Amino acid sequence: MKDILVIGSGIVGICTGIELIERGHLVTLIDPNDPGSQTSYGNAGVITDSSLIIINNPQLLKSLFSLVFKKKTAFRYSKLFVILRFFWIIRFLLFSNQKHMEKAAKAYKDLQTLSLNSHKELIKKTHSKSNVLKPGWLKLFKTEESFKKHSSEIEILNKNNVEYTVLNTFEIAELVPELNVKFSKGILFKNSIRVNSPLELSKKYFEYFIKKKGTFINDKCHNLKYISSQWNVLTEKNKEYKFDEIVVSTGPWSKSFLSNLGYNIPLAWERGYHHHFSTKNKISIIPVIHDVEGGFVYSSIGNEIRITSGVELNFFEASPNENQIDEAAKKLSKILPLDKKLTPKAWLGSRPTIVDSMPMIGMASKHKQLWFNFGHNHIGLSTSAGSAKIIADLIEKKKMTINILPFCPSRFDFKIFK
Repeated sequence: MKDILVIGSGIVGICTGIELIERGHLVTLIDPNDPGSQTSYGNAGVITDSSLIIINNPQLLKSLFSLVFKKKTAFRYSKLFVILRFFWIIRFLLFSNQKHMEKAAKAYKDLQTLSLNSHKELIKKTHSKSNVLKPGWLKLFKTEESFKKHSSEIEILNKNNVEYTVLNTFEIAELVPELNVKFSKGILFKNSIRVNSPLELSKKYFEYFIKKKGTFINDKCHNLKYISSQWNVLTEKNKEYKFDEIVVSTGPWSKSFLSNLGYNIPLAWERGYHHHFSTKNKISIIPVIHDVEGGFVYSSIGNEIRITSGVELNFFEASPNENQIDEAAKKLSKILPLDKKLTPKAWLGSRPTIVDSMPMIGMASKHKQLWFNFGHNHIGLSTSAGSAKIIADLIEKKKMTINILPFCPSRFDFKIFK
C-alpha cells in the first residue's frame, strides 16, 4: 500500500484517484477548485471508442490556407498567440502525416476501448445511469460532397473496427425528427455514451472517491521536493505533506506547473466555449450531435440545448470573445427552434494539447515516483478512466493490457519526430 497524491481533480484526476484507492492505496486529491469544475465541466459529454482522428492530420494541411485566411466557426485564432507559439505550431504541423495519424488512431482505439469499459463500471458503481443515454454520438453532413471528404476518417474507423452506421436523409429525419434542416448523411456510433451533465458525472465519481475513504485537499501545490525517497509537498496555504508517489493531472496548467521541476512540456491549449439555450418546443434528442460543416456540437435535455464551439487558439488568460459561439448559435437556430439564452455569458475553458496530439501517461523522465496523466486534448472524458488504469498498473509494476509507448512522457526526450 502506497500513500499517493493526485494533483488535479478534473475527470482524469478523479478517475485516477478512484482506480488507485480501489486497489488498496491511500489516495489524496488536491485542487484549489471544486472537483470537475474546470476543463472537465466544458466538454461535449461524449464517451466513445471512435474519437480516433487527431487534429494534426493530413486533412489539416490541405485546409490550412482556408483556416488561416478565412474566419470559420470551427476555428479562430489570435495572430499574436500564433506568432509567439510559432515553433510549437510548426512542430504540431509536422506531425500531420498519414503514418502518425494511423499510429495515433490505433493507440487511441485501444485506450478509448479500455476507458469505455471502465466508465461503464464506474457508472454502475456511482449510480449514474440516469445521467447517460445511448447511443451517444452522431456526426451529421449536410451534403454528399462533405461526407465524401471524410472518407479517410471512415477508412481509419474501419481499420480499427469501430462500430458505426451510416444514415441517409430519411433515417436521420426518423432518428432526429426535430431538425428543421435536411442532412445528406450521418454517422451514428454504436459504442458511445452521451452524458447529460459532465459536471454531475464528475461529482458522482468524486462522491464515490470520498465514500471509498479518499481524501480531498482544497488547496494549491506551491512546491514539490523529492527528499529521501518521498515527495515533500508545500501548499499555497502553507501546509506541508509527504507522499510516496505523485500523479500530475493538471490539464492545461501542466506545462507551467512542471516547469519548476525542470520539465519543458511541449503543450499548448485550445480554448472552447459553450452556451445554454431554451427551445420554443420540447425536444428530446438522444445523441450528442456534431454538425460537421457548421463546426459545432450540441445536445438537448428537455427544452434546453447546450451548444459547444470549435477551437480558439489564444492566450490562456485572454478575455473571452463570444463571436465564435454566437455564430455557432446563429447557425443552430436555423436547425432547431432556439428561444432564449439561459446563461448570461458563455462558459470558457482550455483543453491541453501535446504537440503530437497524444496525452502523456506514464513515468516522468527526471524523477522517481512521479507520474504524468494529462494532455488529453478535447477527449479527456473518453480517455480518463482508461488512463487511470494505465497509471495504476505502472505504479504497481503490472503487465500492460495495451501498448502505452505512444503515450510515454519520455517520447520527446530523444526523438522529437516519429
